[in-house]
Amino acid sequence: MTLEIAFLLVVLAAMVVLFLTEKLPIDLTAFLGLTLLIFTGYVAVDQAFTGFASSAVITMLSIFIVSAGLMQTGVADLVGGAIHRFVGSRETPLMVAVMLVAGVLSMFMNNIAATAVLMPAVASLGRRARIAPSRLFMPLAFGAILGGTATLVGTPPNILAGAMLRDRGLEPFGLFDFTPFGAVLLAGGVVFMLTLGRRLLPGRRDAAPRRDESKLADLYGLHEGLFSIRIPAGSELDGATLRETRLGTTLGVQLLGVARGEEWRLAPGDDMPLLAGDELVVQGDAEEVGQMLRLQGVDLDAATTFGTATTGEIGAPEAGVTALRARVVAGSLLVGSTLAATRFRERWRVFVIAVERDSEVHVDRLGSLPIEQGDVLYGLFGDDAPEIDPEVLEIEESGPAALDRLDDQPLMVIRVPENSTLLAGGAGVEWMGRLMGLTVVAVERGGEVLWGPGPQVEFEAGDRLFVKGRERRLRALLRMGGVELTSGVAAPAFESEEVGMAEATVAPRSGLAGRSLEEIAFRDLYGVQVLAIWREGRAIRSGLAQLALRVGDALLLQGRRGRLALLSREPDLLVLSDVAEEPRRLKKAPYAVGCLALMIGLVVTGVAPIQVAAFASASLIVLCGALTMEEAYRAVEWRAIFLVAAILPVGSAMESSGTAALLASSVMDLAGPAGPYAVLASLVLLSSLLSQCLDGAPAVVLLTPVVLEAASGLGLSPYPLMMGVALAASAAFMTPFSHKANLLVMGAGGYRSMDYLRVGTPLTVVLLAVIVWMVPLIFPFQEGLVR
Repeated sequence: MTLEIAFLLVVLAAMVVLFLTEKLPIDLTAFLGLTLLIFTGYVAVDQAFTGFASSAVITMLSIFIVSAGLMQTGVADLVGGAIHRFVGSRETPLMVAVMLVAGVLSMFMNNIAATAVLMPAVASLGRRARIAPSRLFMPLAFGAILGGTATLVGTPPNILAGAMLRDRGLEPFGLFDFTPFGAVLLAGGVVFMLTLGRRLLPGRRDAAPRRDESKLADLYGLHEGLFSIRIPAGSELDGATLRETRLGTTLGVQLLGVARGEEWRLAPGDDMPLLAGDELVVQGDAEEVGQMLRLQGVDLDAATTFGTATTGEIGAPEAGVTALRARVVAGSLLVGSTLAATRFRERWRVFVIAVERDSEVHVDRLGSLPIEQGDVLYGLFGDDAPEIDPEVLEIEESGPAALDRLDDQPLMVIRVPENSTLLAGGAGVEWMGRLMGLTVVAVERGGEVLWGPGPQVEFEAGDRLFVKGRERRLRALLRMGGVELTSGVAAPAFESEEVGMAEATVAPRSGLAGRSLEEIAFRDLYGVQVLAIWREGRAIRSGLAQLALRVGDALLLQGRRGRLALLSREPDLLVLSDVAEEPRRLKKAPYAVGCLALMIGLVVTGVAPIQVAAFASASLIVLCGALTMEEAYRAVEWRAIFLVAAILPVGSAMESSGTAALLASSVMDLAGPAGPYAVLASLVLLSSLLSQCLDGAPAVVLLTPVVLEAASGLGLSPYPLMMGVALAASAAFMTPFSHKANLLVMGAGGYRSMDYLRVGTPLTVVLLAVIVWMVPLIFPFQEGLVR
């Protein structure tokens, strides 16, 4: 091993770790890895960006557009809708039909698109047959993944396998070279799910809600957290609109309806004024709301800035207390975690009072704020300077001047009166942060100032609390003085002729992922509200406003039926319930099918290679009106495109540096003496293991140089080894994160991560054994380097 090879292996190992942990976005990791290899001379400048023009990238991009055309014209819907007519309502035939239809669609559609387009149909099938969706959604995802292995264009690993052979002067795989293997793997997957897999699938109905409105409220447990808030006479809320009260955001509840005398107003609009005597039926945590209302009765003085407070009103923190400003570095253990989870204050004895991100200063709920690389933390500490590892934080400044940037940030001053209800329950700093999201910077008591008070400090009568947080929320809470809570109430109804409920899941490539409902302004944006979120087998009904959404989350929505019907047009949401959908362009369906047939014909007859045929088909689909250009751009999974384009030159660097030869030599030394089947088995196993953690595409790129070197060194044909690696890269069933199709059905099926491990592990073992047995039967080991 040379120093050059050792350095490249270190870079590759670092990239794999970042891929696994996702401390950085995986496409950014690929970009940074490519940039480093360019500057260190592993990749020539004129070769650095050839991946963006590679046949694999052009083919993938085109297939995304072709898939969207089949979806928008209703071709896929028609296929899915025919299942129930021919199969009926029995679970076994339905499971077989769902897997086979998903598999056939994904032969020429992107796997994720095939899964997404069939999800509403499968949800409807489950309702009609009274079968828990957990029995059907995982087979749907697995069928789509397996079906994609049956053609060259069915999945990115197959596309890359053919393209990388072509780039190295070898004859590429044909469009249907994968079909015998894909057909057997799909059939094997169906047999497995009908036998052992069916027994391993979860059958819990509570974790897999049926989608009809009459059951959604029960299955999401809405009745469990209902309570009412009564507006008394003389309340400041009397006459205020719901928008002005900010009731939902302030108390962390979802308003279901308002009872006014004998009238029940369901899902009222934000412009509805509240009146004395109204009873607001809400969903949330009644005990937590009751605790928050204890803050009423305190006096909120005019806000002051941090600089004014520290230099004038309460004095600078000089006696044993100083400040620091520090930046979160790349690879820090804080990235992706929170201050509370890392026990930041206990570990480094620094009390964080603000977090700056992209020129925006966050001051509330700091303990639960996910930390990102580049965040700037402002904190206070005592006599002993904190010993913080520079791999965690880079301290930019220490001393009073470290807080200069916070001079324009308001500090609220709260006075605790003698009769405050805060004194009865021992409320203190920890209570203020946990329930109210307020950071207590200092407590003035008896003329003395306690800076950075610990969580154990309790409030006393006469205390002046200098706090940071959202003043608007605090004032809205204090305005609710005198409201009355009643637990254990029942809502007269959750639906009406005008108001309904629906379930939707966060779609792949959704702009909602990673953002909270409050940040999105979800209700203002879509005109409906989120009552609950289904995640990892359970319903979340409180604290929804601050909860960051994930791909695959199932959202229980309530709103006007007209607004619910419009959600089917939203690319960020995939509606699972039976609401009126946006009309498909059915008249354009023949054109979409014709474009697909043209692509297949061009490749089969040898008139054009796959990348040209796919690109021509995608262009014609837009030209004939089956898809608009805006829809075409939106259909492309750009993250996957950029990931593949950036990772392709890394494979070339492995070859030119001799790294691939070294790894191939290790494979030959370990498995070579046992014969070619052992070599194939070792590469197949390695490819599958990588695909469980990485995307299948990087696994193929990284292993292709090793495959070619091993084949050359052992005198074997590269085709069986390459075929095995490509097929194994799609055997991604063991975790919900192995493939986006798995993640997409997670919320809708009510699955937990352990469900995928329990069902996917034996399926993976069976399929890998089939691959190792079958591939040499069609692609012999001794066929030669050129077919």
